[in-house]
Amino acid sequence: MWLGHASFYIRLAGFAMLIDPVLFNVSFMKRRAPVPVPVASLRQVDYILISHDHRDHCDAASLKVLSQQNPDATYLTGLRMKTLLHGLTGSNRIQEAGWYQQYRTPEAINIYYLPTRHWSRRGLGDTNKRLWGGFVIQGAGKTIYFGGDSGMGSHFAEVGQLFPQIDYALIGIGAYKPEFFMSQAHLSPTDAVTAFNDTHAKHMIPMHYGTFDLSDEPLGDPLRVLQQTGAEGVIPVGPGEMVWL
Repeated sequence: MWLGHASFYIRLAGFAMLIDPVLFNVSFMKRRAPVPVPVASLRQVDYILISHDHRDHCDAASLKVLSQQNPDATYLTGLRMKTLLHGLTGSNRIQEAGWYQQYRTPEAINIYYLPTRHWSRRGLGDTNKRLWGGFVIQGAGKTIYFGGDSGMGSHFAEVGQLFPQIDYALIGIGAYKPEFFMSQAHLSPTDAVTAFNDTHAKHMIPMHYGTFDLSDEPLGDPLRVLQQTGAEGVIPVGPGEMVWL
């Protein structure tokens, strides 16, 4: 289930996961689409995956609520994120990973941290002090790739080589204008199709649009442009809509 922006709820191989859960307004950024489920219903979550420290992916208010509702959840994230997440959640169940590393999980599920072309910053003096990335999740015979925040790069083809049977690629399409500036960190809809093709995934689920006003394009523009490409295998999912794996 897409919860808006880059937030997903996934059940796979008997495990419940949240990726980059941002459930409220973030600082000066107001949600333009409501969270499609009651926040109080997000319980019994086994893993909470945080791709990087930007506030539209790592939200203090959301993590505080989720940590209270899911005291036994394990947090999976990038290097040098542990101190930040412990401060936000109080949890000691935090695993960090570098690019291409695998987290410690039960045999029924495998989760890996993969590179993206992006950056990190939480405050004024911590630019690129914490690692950013994406995830591959495998279980029950399915492989899901979460592309995180990323500009175009060779890492998409590398992911496709490392994981040649990706069923679903969750790829960002928004916050891309003006392209001369934003392309360093975010994919345009057309670049997202190229990235999707590079991974050789069976299906693409677009994300990172329609929720926060982060750049110059209208909120609905990324999906319209993506649909105009005529790319095959794209599954446009509305907030709260279920995709059965």
